[in-house]
Amino acid sequence: MMRKIGMLLFGALSVSASAGDYYRWVDENGTLHFSDSPPSVGLELEVELSTIPLPSQGSSIVASPTSPEAPPAPGAPETPPLASSISLLTPDDEATVRSNEGNITLNISTDLPLGRNQSIRAVVDGKKQPASKGASLTLTNVDRGTHTIKVQLLQDGKVIAASHSVTVYLHRATKKKVLPPGKPTPR
Repeated sequence: MMRKIGMLLFGALSVSASAGDYYRWVDENGTLHFSDSPPSVGLELEVELSTIPLPSQGSSIVASPTSPEAPPAPGAPETPPLASSISLLTPDDEATVRSNEGNITLNISTDLPLGRNQSIRAVVDGKKQPASKGASLTLTNVDRGTHTIKVQLLQDGKVIAASHSVTVYLHRATKKKVLPPGKPTPR
């Protein structure tokens, strides 16, 4: 029984001690202190806390949050800029190309990437070649000899820009036709 009374007495003392004043201060070294007794030197402040009443339901003053501004309406989608100039990087003018298959590779540059409705085509000796979307074209099975080459930039099938012309000399090995055995060769 004595033990129960001691526990109750200890509980009552701890509740009353916790309900008392407490002190907080920062010393000259910046250390924060808490205590139930006041510091030796200091400034005492008394702070009173109270609740802020809310307006009653019958009150006509009602604070409402301001609505955020609406985002700007999207404008018309921008069309990406399209290529407007073209140049033939290789082969160089007066270049000699050696290809037994008769292939000539053209490296091309445009000021901007090709648009969806743009293409490139080569013109060899005044004859238009099939259009392509790449930055490189390969002419195949070109006859040996001298050729004039330029490239054109097309938009919707119409020429909007052309490169300078270059002259290219294509060297191809020729195969002599072998006559069937037993026939005399003409002299």
